[in-house]
Amino acid sequence: MKKKFILSFLIAIVLLVGIETTFYFINRPKYTLHLPKVENVISIEIEDKKIEELEKKKEIINILNGEGRITKEASIQDTPINTEEKLKIDFHFVEKGTSTLFLYKRKNNFYIEQPYNGIYKITEREYEKIKKFSLEE
Repeated sequence: MKKKFILSFLIAIVLLVGIETTFYFINRPKYTLHLPKVENVISIEIEDKKIEELEKKKEIINILNGEGRITKEASIQDTPINTEEKLKIDFHFVEKGTSTLFLYKRKNNFYIEQPYNGIYKITEREYEKIKKFSLEE
């Protein structure tokens, strides 16, 4: 009788751990890309190319924001690793300070990574649109 009780107790614990693990992966935290409002940005710097024109700043922020980006994939470092191409984007604020994010390609997929926030999938077209800003004269 004591062995049946212990066995039942162990089975219950294993089931509870399994259920908790399942709920964790189903309900993992969601991360939202945090982009500044264009009126708070004095300039956007893409790979040492400074952009100060209002319309270009709006376009860049709109491309990056897409349809509002949400992900379950966390960013846990200052800069992406194992990338094939990487663009660093710095937002310089009117009231001092800078915010950084990265666009990059990895295994034929394209991403935005906001350090210590999230990693968001983007299209190649969006990536190329942002990249062209860094190449303009």
